[in-house]
Amino acid sequence: MAEMIAGSKNKSNTMKYVLEVVSIAIAVFIAFFITPTETLSKEALLVLGVTVWAVINWILNLTSEYVIAIMMAMLWFLGKAAPIDTIMSGFSSSTWWLLVGVMGMGAAVSKSGLLKRLSMYSLKIFKPTYQGQVLGMIIMGILISPLIPSTTAKCAIMGPLVLGIANELDLPKRGAGRFGLLMAMWLGFNISGNFFISGSFQAYLITGNLPAETQAACTWLNWFIRCLPWAIVMTVFFYLFIRFAYKAETSKEISKEYINEQLGVLGKLTRDEKITSVVLGCSLIMFVLEQVTGITSMTVALIALCVLNMFKVVGPQEFTQRTLWPLIVFVGVALGMGNVFGAVGLNQWISGILTQVMGGLTNPYLFVTVLCLVTYVVRILLAQPTSNIILTTLFWPLAAELGMDPWIAGIIVYHAGVVMYPPYVHPNLLVGYGAAGGEEYIDITKAFKADIAYMVICLAGLLVSIPFWQMLGMI
Repeated sequence: MAEMIAGSKNKSNTMKYVLEVVSIAIAVFIAFFITPTETLSKEALLVLGVTVWAVINWILNLTSEYVIAIMMAMLWFLGKAAPIDTIMSGFSSSTWWLLVGVMGMGAAVSKSGLLKRLSMYSLKIFKPTYQGQVLGMIIMGILISPLIPSTTAKCAIMGPLVLGIANELDLPKRGAGRFGLLMAMWLGFNISGNFFISGSFQAYLITGNLPAETQAACTWLNWFIRCLPWAIVMTVFFYLFIRFAYKAETSKEISKEYINEQLGVLGKLTRDEKITSVVLGCSLIMFVLEQVTGITSMTVALIALCVLNMFKVVGPQEFTQRTLWPLIVFVGVALGMGNVFGAVGLNQWISGILTQVMGGLTNPYLFVTVLCLVTYVVRILLAQPTSNIILTTLFWPLAAELGMDPWIAGIIVYHAGVVMYPPYVHPNLLVGYGAAGGEEYIDITKAFKADIAYMVICLAGLLVSIPFWQMLGMI
């Protein structure tokens, strides 16, 4: 069996290397053998060829995403497609520095243990039954979501709690009840990250690839208001789906002794938890009041990071080890893609092609549906941060051409990108699944039904949002 697996892996790697050669050939052909035109200059062809190579490599996954991104940027520079300050402009953007700040805040929450304490208190508030804990997991997750910008950290911390609750309820291993609890955690602590711009770093990634005037309008409050219809539809209907699709196999309740024991392990509120609570609470207030105070979210996040460091809640070790620096480097390069595309005229060229192909989608309902379905397909091939960047960069000009706010294209890509099946398409699900007991305790194949439900509810929520966006003057 081991030999068969090894042989299969070798064949897979061989095919990847063959495709790598093909990707290089395609890039060279586009960059050097296609005749430049008025709309597609020599520089634009070079950028396009290298970008195609990068996308294929992101799909092949032969090396890390950030390595491919850096190589793409350097090839643009060596080919003199654009100045280095344009290529690396993402690193000087407010979005990139905001991301550094919120990642550091996430490291503080992860280290302090605050999230687990808040979640354990929810056990005392909601009924100690399976359905009570499903509802509690969802509500508590939504309440905590705007405070913590890392959905990965939330899933990693909450996974063991899912395992503990399931064991205490005596739910059968790999049964529907255990998967229902996992999906409740997924809705409360991952999907709800889309409701708030501060709920996940990917919201900043989306906004960072939009025009400057659109970014300026993406305050905490505006984001929440614009997402409200989708958030309500998603919360209500995905909760109902969990309730009826994954019914518990037992009626046992969680004992008070278990709750007290878990809280006892945590002990009294620590100094780090107190400081983190105050900093997160103040930051959230400042995020909400950004339009009133005039203090940007970037400033708030970086000051919060500095305060947490000054009080030694996080130090150099936590800042380097608990912050996803490879991802931050990838984002820095990716945020500059739009500027490079604009500098060489690729934005206009791509927009022209998309307008011809999708020009008939002047009906906003049709546009939302098509872009949502396109994202579902692309997400099978590309990781969420990569698909967010590429699809947002490609489609916001088309949205603007059709009279829509560019943010709408970004939010469709963002919401649709949370699909979870096959499991490899969303690492956060794998993190939560592993922390909740993995294969021994949870039947991950049950995610297929949940993924279909998510796709249907997500699209429905986006369609419901259209009249609301029209009322706001965004369409």
